[in-house]
Amino acid sequence: MEEQILIFRTSIKSSLDIKHITALFTLCPQINKWSVDLEDWEKILRIECQGITSTEISKALRAINIFARELE
Repeated sequence: MEEQILIFRTSIKSSLDIKHITALFTLCPQINKWSVDLEDWEKILRIECQGITSTEISKALRAINIFARELE
């Protein structure tokens, strides 16, 4: 399976949101590496992953009240 990089615009607001994402992504072995640019007004989330879709990631984030839309 090929590694892919997914990039999202998000509703992340605080370090508490980052803690929740960390807990969520720890449970997803398909996610190899991720980062958030809190300096960017779009709060860009960059994910390096395999075997998971952007839709699945968006749904998982929505479950913890973080909204994410993939950037093309």
